[in-house]
Amino acid sequence: MTEKSYKILVVDDEAGMRQLLESAFRDRGFSVSTASNGDAAIELIQTQSFDIVITDLRMPGRDGLGVLRAARQFSPDTSVIIVTAYGSIETAVEAMRLGAHDFIAKPFKLAEIELKVDKILKSKPEEEPSFSPSPVSRRIIGESSHTKQVLRMIEKIGPSKSSVLITGPSGTGKELVARAIHECSPRRTKPFIALNCAALAPGVLESELFGHERGAFTGASARRIGRFERAHMGTLFLDEVGEIDPAIQTKLLRVLQEGEFERVGGSEPIRVDVRVVAATNRDLKEAIAEGRFREDFFYRLNVFSIKLEPLRKRPDDIPALVEHFLKKFSSETGKRIVGVSDDVMSFFMRYPWPGNVRELENILERAAVLAEGDIITMQEIPPDMAFVQEPPEEEPGQPPETASLIERTDELESQMIYAALERFRWNKTKAAEHLGLKRTTLQYKIQKYGLE
Repeated sequence: MTEKSYKILVVDDEAGMRQLLESAFRDRGFSVSTASNGDAAIELIQTQSFDIVITDLRMPGRDGLGVLRAARQFSPDTSVIIVTAYGSIETAVEAMRLGAHDFIAKPFKLAEIELKVDKILKSKPEEEPSFSPSPVSRRIIGESSHTKQVLRMIEKIGPSKSSVLITGPSGTGKELVARAIHECSPRRTKPFIALNCAALAPGVLESELFGHERGAFTGASARRIGRFERAHMGTLFLDEVGEIDPAIQTKLLRVLQEGEFERVGGSEPIRVDVRVVAATNRDLKEAIAEGRFREDFFYRLNVFSIKLEPLRKRPDDIPALVEHFLKKFSSETGKRIVGVSDDVMSFFMRYPWPGNVRELENILERAAVLAEGDIITMQEIPPDMAFVQEPPEEEPGQPPETASLIERTDELESQMIYAALERFRWNKTKAAEHLGLKRTTLQYKIQKYGLE
């Protein structure tokens, strides 16, 4: 939070929902008022000013649309989010036409509504965003709800001494998250030591972890200090922990439990204070079932867990990542590259990214070298990138009863975007700002839904 305390009004006839939202936003430093029905909410709106109103749609007395109308009448600068378990396209469009900032259907994840609130506050003039991560967390780039959740998790678990297990596909930034955890902790001034466990044979790995005494094996001509000793009072990052031999897992378990070990070839216990952060792209529970990974070691590592989703599941991160990498490569190449074309962004948003963020970074590095102008075009994109087959277009109108949740959500989003474009006379910059989207993201969605 910034020095300003934002004011939120939560309106819901369900006490549990009011308490959940009130507690969540109070914990983040907001000033929160609540109302159990529309009439009570309207009285508060008439006498107080709020930055945001989060209101249920169906309530006794005046409903959420009545609260919205009152907010528009008495406090035009107040942003309103409509929440309902009875979502329909017609209601969503009506709410947008009446001036609602957003519309979310129950059940929803708390992080989803927090993200919507953050986007509203970012768009307010002369205001700072309500969520201000630490400097280290700013290295993790993205605007998706998933990335925001990861950032909040890092902030929460950073001060702890407990072990953390980071899972996710290769190229999703597991080491970046591990470093962020370290730098958000009291150990930030102490060593951060990283070791790729998959790259070493068992005997070499044991020596790397615990060190060895002189003469412990052929070629051990001097004592060697291992990674645990080097990481004393700091953090040890064990990458690809799923590849560790079960015999070494047993020794690691002892370090986690007792805080001590012996060097290879030694007998003197060495005590250390090290926080272990581990990462893997393997399914460790499957490895446990197959006898390749110790269950007790897994639970020692998995005190806290962070799961990183593949890039294809968080496309809202792509525009911010593109901007970040282009700034980086513009500096490295001495070129002034300001962005990518709409065609490139649309392609990026549809591409499945099997190599995740690492692949995106490599593609943009190549494109920056080849670029002749200040905009990356499809000419700079490798021609051998897989063609993405888009799903067939649906007939316009109400989705059928058999439509999936994704299909229904897409239809709702399409209608809301169309309503915003109509409201601002197809000014895409204003419509994107109203919807809380980047202009490039809006352009992609316009093409996706065939709205022009």
